[in-house]
Amino acid sequence: MEYLLDSDCSSSDSSSDEEEELNAIIAVVKRRRLMCAAALAICLEEEENHSRESSPRTIPTRKNWLEHVAQVGRRVFKKMYRLDLENFNRLLGYIRDEITTENVEMARRSSGSEVCAEVRLAMTLRYLAGGSMWWDIRLIFNISVNEFYSSVWRVVEAINNYEGFKVVFPIDDEEKLTEIEGVFRSKSSHGMITGCVGAIDGCLLWQKNPGIAVHNPNRYYCARKEKHALLLMAIVDADRRIIFYDISCTPSTHDSLAWDSTPLAQRFAAGDLCERFFIFGDSAFVCTRSMITPGNDTNFNYFLSELRVNSECAFGEMIRRWGILWRPLEMEFSRRADVIACCIRLHNFCVDRRLSIEAELMADEDEIEIQPGRRVRAPRVNRDGQIVENVQTNCTCITCIGSGRDRAVPDKSRRKELEAVVRNSGYCRPLPRR
Repeated sequence: MEYLLDSDCSSSDSSSDEEEELNAIIAVVKRRRLMCAAALAICLEEEENHSRESSPRTIPTRKNWLEHVAQVGRRVFKKMYRLDLENFNRLLGYIRDEITTENVEMARRSSGSEVCAEVRLAMTLRYLAGGSMWWDIRLIFNISVNEFYSSVWRVVEAINNYEGFKVVFPIDDEEKLTEIEGVFRSKSSHGMITGCVGAIDGCLLWQKNPGIAVHNPNRYYCARKEKHALLLMAIVDADRRIIFYDISCTPSTHDSLAWDSTPLAQRFAAGDLCERFFIFGDSAFVCTRSMITPGNDTNFNYFLSELRVNSECAFGEMIRRWGILWRPLEMEFSRRADVIACCIRLHNFCVDRRLSIEAELMADEDEIEIQPGRRVRAPRVNRDGQIVENVQTNCTCITCIGSGRDRAVPDKSRRKELEAVVRNSGYCRPLPRR
């Protein structure tokens, strides 16, 4: 018995010794692995530091603005940015404080130099003029994608917020209304029409399917044109300056319903517009004391169309000048109305500065080159600048006709007074040429 106990003790001692020896070996292996890993990490770090020293970080070189202006020349400059250099600088002066880089030192540390206000405005105008999303503009100014879009939306916001570009119909300013009426009267043959202070119409601006950005994207689908669109309702003066606009209704909305839903139309209906003034509209609108539409007298309709055509011409000039409206809008849905509003304000700026559209943009061609090697189909306009596409006409959509919205109450008394004035004057519309 004693012999068996001694043999059991000796076997347990030997097994514990072997276990300790195995643990020691494992510990040594782990230490060696850690040492190898540490040595490898040190080697990789030294190699990375060496590569950084041998090839320093490339800092983008910003294009000098003055060199760019001298390189393209004045004629090409106006084609690229739709403004001549003098008016470009004038526009820049209005919004420079809003688009200037705030932290210059941080911009220089991150990208080598800040993006100057001139480049921000130039990129935005080139984008609105019809340049591609960013790639052709980036080649000119060596700007990253993020910086490009950041600059564009910053400039668009600055233009829309500038107080001098505010678009408001002066319904409470009788002196301003009298001034607008005087220009309309001067452009009416024989001074026939008096009292007109605006011409209203609707225009469809194409857009990509808004998708999940809206609850029901089909509301923005125009079945007549088989496209998605935004409906722009606008009133213009005799100089084709837009003095009121609304983009709140869907494209399937009838013109008269879209107008009746605006706060300005409600003020018209309440009698807030001075009694001696009115605006002209086409047959899509309801004839009232403040809204005169065509009737059965062809001579009166001629004098009416002389002034009403300014609304269609204004749409044509704006779309021709800002090529981003030639194709469907693709930016985020929430930004599309801002882009249209910016184009409206820039259009008014060009009207105020008496800037004409380049002859190449008004040429009667199926396609126009909007950037080197890239041509797009241009919207059609006639020789007077009147657009013959996009303009909203009478809609026969069931959803529009069956709408339960309140319609304006027809009142043809003023139109009869104007028809009597034309009839008593003895003037009639010119006979068509044979």
